[in-house]
Amino acid sequence: MSSTQPTPADWEALRAAEKRLLALNPVTITAQDLTIEGEPIHYLETGNPHLPPLVMLHGRGGSAAMFSSIFALLAPHRHVYAIDMRGWGLSTRAPYTGATPAQAVAWWRDGVLATIDALGLHRYDLLGHSLGGMIAMEVALARPTDIDHLILEDTAGFPGSLGIVTRAYFAATPERLASWAPPSVFNRVLETSVMTKDLTPGARDAVRAYVRQLTLFPGTLVSGARAFNMILDLRGSHYDISQRMGELQPMTRVIWGAKDVVIPLSIVQAGVRLIPHGDLVVIPNVGHSPHLEAPEAFARNVLAFLARGPEVSLAPQMD
Repeated sequence: MSSTQPTPADWEALRAAEKRLLALNPVTITAQDLTIEGEPIHYLETGNPHLPPLVMLHGRGGSAAMFSSIFALLAPHRHVYAIDMRGWGLSTRAPYTGATPAQAVAWWRDGVLATIDALGLHRYDLLGHSLGGMIAMEVALARPTDIDHLILEDTAGFPGSLGIVTRAYFAATPERLASWAPPSVFNRVLETSVMTKDLTPGARDAVRAYVRQLTLFPGTLVSGARAFNMILDLRGSHYDISQRMGELQPMTRVIWGAKDVVIPLSIVQAGVRLIPHGDLVVIPNVGHSPHLEAPEAFARNVLAFLARGPEVSLAPQMD
């Protein structure tokens, strides 16, 4: 794993791997690029442009393309935009130069807000996974009247202490660990978080190739990974927005995997009560990434929530 900046050949190789992955979808997905404050920002677009917009933010080490498993399920109902946040995917690998956890969060939040502005979106629904969920909350706090529905999937930022295994894993830096693992080991680990057992061999190879290339992409260590290590290290989490969760104005659905060992369900059950218009849906038998592990159940819950009016329930639900 190199901390050096990617070459044009590196960018083209990752772009080709993304294209191969997206080609597995039965719906048309368009890859787009913007320049935000001199930096490249990549995003994917699908669905009917006459339908309400849904903006999606990925988790740590991920990308917009990691929502590929649910694009076809959401596209008939929304105009979907999935953004590669700064430091990940096909967006900028400019070295992160901030010095505090708050600056790291603002780096991602401000990049997302600038991208949304460049897309001309004024009212939209917002979905975030893990780190992307925490940034989604920050976006909702910054633009409280712009968002109709907020969906938080196994989201960082809830009050509570993460386990030592989780802290040690991220402190060791997943990109470095992956660089030491042979492809066979990498693929076995990938099987635990990405639903590939029902894919054809060709599709499975496309998923594996994309995720490995994404994980080992040059420049990530000094960009996205460096910013993330400001937020979480071996000592614990250094950013908690629980004091401001009561200020969230949109209708909010929190979706969690019952077997999430990265951010345990026990943390969110208390935290969701801090959200004024929030409810919690628990999907059984999946871990930290329900959209990858149980895409149909996840999308069903998202669409049911997007179709809802103002009535909310704080009672947890099991899918």
